[in-house]
Order: sequence, then structure tokens, then C-alpha cells
Amino acid sequence: MEQNKTIEKAGAIIFSNIDKNNIALLYRGKQQDWSFPKGHAEEGEESVQTMIREIKEETGLDVKILQSLPSLDYTHPNGNTISTKMFLVQSEDDSKVKLENPDDDIKWIAINEVSQTLSYDNLKEYFEKIYPILEKLTISE
Repeated sequence: MEQNKTIEKAGAIIFSNIDKNNIALLYRGKQQDWSFPKGHAEEGEESVQTMIREIKEETGLDVKILQSLPSLDYTHPNGNTISTKMFLVQSEDDSKVKLENPDDDIKWIAINEVSQTLSYDNLKEYFEKIYPILEKLTISE
């Protein structure tokens, strides 16, 4: 029997550089879901490198890191543990959006509408947990 393993990923919550109350969400056409940009770490890659690479691949955006966030950990239906190192970042230029797949979409969603837009309960719960951190940042700027 195969041993369940921990899959390392990294991703981010991306603030708009135009409107600090907007966050980029990725619609993945293949999965038909709304999520934060994130993905698997490659061999020897630090989580920051993974996050920057995945955001560039999935959204075309260059970002600056504002702070690291608590990890998003969950059990995949196949039994593996997914550990996603999350970061709070800001887009350098919102107009640079370039999608990885033609069926995907990126939308800038008002911070108070992100929870209802996300497709998965674990992402909604995660977002609600870190919402106070985001709120401080949007108000203080």
C-alpha cells in the first residue's frame, strides 16, 4: 500500500496595485473553480521562488512580497497532505495579466466578496481566518 505523503506548494493572495481593496482570483477553466494562484514546488525550490514562478505562469503578474501568511494545509481526497506556503503580495502592474490557459480567467474581486467567490470551503475558511491581517493593510494605506 502506498504511503500518503506531504505535497509542498506555494501561492499568494494578490492585492491590486490600483485598488488596495481588490484581490486577484484565478478561474481555472479545466477545473471550473475559483482559487488563489498557487502550485507545486519544483525540486530544490524555496517556497518564495515557487510562489513567484507560479504567479507569473498563472497570471503573468510580477509581484512584491508584503508578508508571509500562515500555511494553508489540507488533506487531498487521495489522502495526501497538501501544505501550501502562502504569501501576501501586491501586483506591480495590474495591466500585465496574461493567462496560462485560454479557458482561465483572472478577476479583481472586492476584498469583501472574495469568500463568496472562492470555490472550496477550505479556501473560504482560510481567507476568513486571515481576513483581519488583510483588513489592517487595506485600511492603513
